[in-house]
Amino acid sequence: MKRKVYVALGVILVLLISFMYVTASGISQLSNEKILYLFLDETKGDPGTVEVASLAIYENARLTQSLIKVNPLHSTDALKREGISILDSLIKAKTLQEGIQNAQVIAEHHTNITIDRVVLIDASAFKLIIDATHPIFIDKSFRVSVLDKTFNFHTKTTVTGVQAESCIRGNEYPGIENAEVMHIPEDYLWEVKAEIINDVANKVLDLDTYSKEEQKGLVTVLLEQYKKDTLYVYKRTTVLTLVYYLPGFISKQIINFAVRLIR
Repeated sequence: MKRKVYVALGVILVLLISFMYVTASGISQLSNEKILYLFLDETKGDPGTVEVASLAIYENARLTQSLIKVNPLHSTDALKREGISILDSLIKAKTLQEGIQNAQVIAEHHTNITIDRVVLIDASAFKLIIDATHPIFIDKSFRVSVLDKTFNFHTKTTVTGVQAESCIRGNEYPGIENAEVMHIPEDYLWEVKAEIINDVANKVLDLDTYSKEEQKGLVTVLLEQYKKDTLYVYKRTTVLTLVYYLPGFISKQIINFAVRLIR
């Protein structure tokens, strides 16, 4: 009798490990995609306005280049006639799916890159992601062209989660004095915001920079925000759907295993 119990437990264990491996492998396969990240100010309408739009190109879970900034004020000819840009694509749509599709179409139109997946990130969720690991140091020079004028900026600072959240909402620009941006028309401030948030996000997405403890903290927060839809993935695969609905402790083990496979 005991032997049968041991055999049954052994079979269950093998099946469980196999399930975790297959599921984790499914997540790691997502590491060769082109993903559009939409950073939202969720306080402006439902689900929020797109304040920063960034395109990431992955190969083996590594960014092949820095995030590509996409002007949230961009549109297509057809959507422009409806008064829709990436900025307000979500709040003006009848459904979330329609809004995301509109944002994706516009981004593809202006980058000439086919996008595999879209991820929505609330400003508050991005704050928690940074808080779960460590503040992000940035040292960046960039310029913003406004008609016939060029404004040069340099930011060298450590960005906390609160500051990143505030930057997405347009309340502050870490490392840059308000006096430096006050002469830039509002329609061009998106670029200052995008340069800072993209530099922060580039480092947040670099898995090689995390210790094991930071990695565990990151996975915990990512999973919590994912299940709360403050980190929303459009076009979920079967694997991502399983992670969404499975109990948290199982989902966490799957994601941790996937991260180890990727690293």
